[in-house]
Formats: sequence, C-alpha cells, structure tokens
Amino acid sequence: MKKVFYLVPLSLSLVACNFNNNSSKYDYQQSSTVISNAETEESTLRYTSPKDAAPEIARTFVKNNFASDCKFEQDVVLENTMVSNRYQVMQKFNSNKQGVELSYIYKIYIQYFDGDMNNISNWEFSQLVVEEVSNGNQTYFKGNLDSRIKKSVGVGTIVDFAGIAFKIIDVRLGTSISFSHEGKLTRKQLATALKEMHDTYKYDIYHIYHDNNLDEDYFSWQATGNLSAVYDFENDKIYVTLDDYVNGKAAM
Repeated sequence: MKKVFYLVPLSLSLVACNFNNNSSKYDYQQSSTVISNAETEESTLRYTSPKDAAPEIARTFVKNNFASDCKFEQDVVLENTMVSNRYQVMQKFNSNKQGVELSYIYKIYIQYFDGDMNNISNWEFSQLVVEEVSNGNQTYFKGNLDSRIKKSVGVGTIVDFAGIAFKIIDVRLGTSISFSHEGKLTRKQLATALKEMHDTYKYDIYHIYHDNNLDEDYFSWQATGNLSAVYDFENDKIYVTLDDYVNGKAAM
C-alpha cells in the first residue's frame, strides 16, 4: 500500500517541540509544518526526495537507538534547517522499553549525504533526544554527523582558491569551516579566495588561520544571515562586506 504525506492546516505549525521537565506534550507554535503520515509502519516505498524520506529515516534511527518496538503516532513535525538536506524531525510514539507501554516524544537532526536516499547508510544524525511524556525525563543519543561531515569535506586536505593553497583544518556540523595557509595574503587575495570558498561550500562562517598559528584565527567571515560581517582580528577591524574589507572601509 502506497504511503502518502498530507499537509495539515498551518494552525498546527510549530517552531520546536518543548523538551522541558514542565511539559509532557507538543508545544505547538507558529512556523514549521506538521505533516500526517498515512501509515507509520516501516515502508518499502521508494522516496524521490530527501525531504519526503526524512520522517521514515528519523523513525529508523529512533528504533535503532532507543527501542525496536516503537509505535509512532500519525503526526510528524518536519522542519528545514539552514543546511541543505538537513532536517529536524519530531514525533510522538509508544514503547514497552521499560516493561510497560509508555508515551514518548523524540526530536532528532538528520542529514542526507548522497546515493540512495532510501538507504539509511546515506544518512546520519547529530543528536537524538527522547522524552518520556509522563515525567519529562530525557535520554540523549549522539550520532556521527560531525565526523562524517569532516570526512566528506576532506579535513586535512589541501585545496586551491584564488591560486593559493589552503588546508582544511576543521568543519563544525555544516555551519562553519576553517582553513589555514602559509605566508601573508593581500586583502584582494583573501577576499577573492573567500568568495570562491563560499561558492564551493556554502557555509555560514569561514575562519582563516596562519599555518604557524592554529590556536587562533586571524580572520573570519560571517557570510550569511542578518549578522553578516567581516572580522579582521589582526588589525582589530570589522567590515560589513568583503568588498569593504578590500577597500579599507571599516565599520568599526
């Protein structure tokens, strides 16, 4: 039997599930979308987009890490994140894990990498939180998303931007990436390299280090969001854009 996801009215939208000891139910607020899954048993359906596959992948991670007997309720909260193919998923379920059937709620961040999106080996999660509804007790499970991202990006490898050799030295869950290089760069060289980095990686924040000092970045660019800015730590200056940095038009 084919499974179909249906959108429900936006009045059931929510920002996030309220995981605190004073609440044992969904805290519905404005912002994301609650979808309803016609069946919640494990499916053989072949999904055609990562977003469609995400709820079932999330349930599989819950079964694999918390309890194999989970019986999931119909409503699923599926939230996009700022990172492509990364989703926040929340859902209520029942389990006999403690010898008696209890109600729980899970919250998980999952990311699709490449290959068959129906295969869980092509996904990873960062953290899974399971809360017992009756008392708010929470259980945490840590996934391997951070290490997998570092491996997929190639931490430790040398890459070329604007004709300059940079070494990828760190990646933080898809939101920031750090590079080091030898020698001193001109403003134009560094700005051009950063723009090429952003075209390639689409990260929010870029940190630049000297090869001989990996303890502290000397330059940082917040490339996206309302707080977009350029930080020249060596000269204690802040710029609004990379072009302002090249032209020496500091904001502070």
